[in-house]
Amino acid sequence: MSQVARIDEAAVRAPAEELDALVVGAGVSGLYQLYCLKQLGLKVKIFEAGDGVGGTWYWNRYPGARFDSESYSYAYSFSKDLLKEWNWAEHYSGQPENEQYLNFVTDKFALRPHIRFNARIKSAHFDGKTNHWHVETEDGHRARTRYLVSAVGILSAHHFPNIPGISSFKGMSLHTARWPKDKVDLRGKRVGVIGTGSTAIQLIPEIAPEVAHLTVFQRSANYACPLRNSKISDEEQESIKARYDEIFERCRRTFASFMQESDPRKTFEVSEEERYRFYEEVWAMPGFHKWFGLFHDIMTDDAANESYAEFVRGKIRERVKDPKVAELLTPRDHPFGSKRIPLETNYYETFNRDNVLLVDVKSDP
Repeated sequence: MSQVARIDEAAVRAPAEELDALVVGAGVSGLYQLYCLKQLGLKVKIFEAGDGVGGTWYWNRYPGARFDSESYSYAYSFSKDLLKEWNWAEHYSGQPENEQYLNFVTDKFALRPHIRFNARIKSAHFDGKTNHWHVETEDGHRARTRYLVSAVGILSAHHFPNIPGISSFKGMSLHTARWPKDKVDLRGKRVGVIGTGSTAIQLIPEIAPEVAHLTVFQRSANYACPLRNSKISDEEQESIKARYDEIFERCRRTFASFMQESDPRKTFEVSEEERYRFYEEVWAMPGFHKWFGLFHDIMTDDAANESYAEFVRGKIRERVKDPKVAELLTPRDHPFGSKRIPLETNYYETFNRDNVLLVDVKSDP
């Protein structure tokens, strides 16, 4: 009887799903790959670990998450109808709108039936004899495909620091890249935020007013610049839609694919008065003008870079009341712009609150 009962597991497994192409990840790139491969007439499917589309904008739903490049420059450019139909609400839209947009695109182009959700890939092996990939998900689903396209991205990978005791901590532990879909109630809680990168710089001003106390653990200070976001008026909406070709062409010709272009002058070709007047003009502008709209030698000349870096440090000192805290928040270990510039709203003012403490982990590990 035991021999009869012993059934070869492989023999009863369902046959592998046969595909021409398999895309890993239903984020901005993955959805576009699915659309393009479908247009070529291929039998294609996305395997997505989450239960919804959006990728970065599905996983990162923490308070304050939003674009730091202009919403309309982030839009898909392959469909004129899509550009006409979709209205961006803000110049730098937040996570809920970004996720809504990607769901809108998914349904407009009938992509959802070609996406397998909750399908985290366990293994992918290439068979050189047949020139096919054999892919298996964690729940045992198998697929055989000629083309395997990775669109897993980088902005949803997450890491919890190996702090002694973290596994036995009884309180709430959250990661910004795995924030719950339901609202998290932090009222009255003592909260610690580890890190002061662009994510934390968006999060901290959002939660500080509601928590009992907030401790921010900083390793390295950043040159954070004002986002200056605003709603898009009806007149601006019409103008944006009329200028989409111009917007995308500008993004194509700039070295970083943003809308801003550098000033052709060199920093020290102008008088000191003109230089600082220009700095103030750029500072008052929204978005990455404070990074990519500067004199063109800011990123190639040490003295020019230090001139603007010190201007930015002065702006930080103006906004933070406690000189010691301001000094901790002032970067001095790297040139301005050598790291991606975080864009913020009321970040520095948050450290003027009585319930917020900044801890420098370099000096006090």
